[in-house]
Amino acid sequence: MVRKNGAEVRRQRIQEIGKYILAKLHDHHEISLSKTLAALQYEFGLTKEKLIEYLSILQNVDRFIIYAEDDKIKRVDET
Repeated sequence: MVRKNGAEVRRQRIQEIGKYILAKLHDHHEISLSKTLAALQYEFGLTKEKLIEYLSILQNVDRFIIYAEDDKIKRVDET
């Protein structure tokens, strides 16, 4: 039985969340941050704090831009 490394599981989860958000942004130029967080909580079973940490990582690698005060996530090319 192969045991997964915790860092590998985290990396995969961050990538899956990134793909989920980018797929939503492909259909719309912006999406709701609060609704996306709720959907991700439901889909992945993670806490809001952990998801915000992951979204921050994805934003820092230029996947998308988060506008928390406007409750929006936008594509990088839309800014």
